[in-house]
Amino acid sequence: MLKKNRENFLSQLQLPFSETPLDLLEEIFYILQVKFGLTRNSNQKLVDLGAGNGQIIIYSALNYGIKSFGIEINVNLIIEAKQKVKMLKREKKYKKKLFRKIKLITKDLFNISLKNYDFIYIFSLPTMQRLLKHVFLTAKTGAIVISFKYPLKNFEKILKLSYKLELKDVKQDINTYYYVKL
Repeated sequence: MLKKNRENFLSQLQLPFSETPLDLLEEIFYILQVKFGLTRNSNQKLVDLGAGNGQIIIYSALNYGIKSFGIEINVNLIIEAKQKVKMLKREKKYKKKLFRKIKLITKDLFNISLKNYDFIYIFSLPTMQRLLKHVFLTAKTGAIVISFKYPLKNFEKILKLSYKLELKDVKQDINTYYYVKL
């Protein structure tokens, strides 16, 4: 038990939570739709590695109607995400069935398989990327990996850069990188 707690603690230290600005999601998902076949209300699945407060999966489920999974190790962020979903349900802006497409999973992203997902979203610091190779190896061929802000380096044998989106944020210019799993 001590070893597992130590690993969870280290994972949280190594991948601190940083949020993708909400105003940029529309452009990021538009590219997924026009260039990579994201289809509204389809059976496609998206996973956010290190989902934080659930912003990505909530957006994809409610705006695109696809099954959206968030992998997050920090229980406090899972609680925050669930509260956000609860508040959105009260607004009655979205159909109830869309909320069933949101799944939050408390798990260490370093110990998962990506074989069931069509779209894999990650906002990872460059210093942590070397630890992700075995995770990306589990993705199915043709899966799209979306890396917000930082390019994925040294993955050329398993991921091919297919598109770079240059975004203008209020504070800075930010890039989003779209890779295809080979």
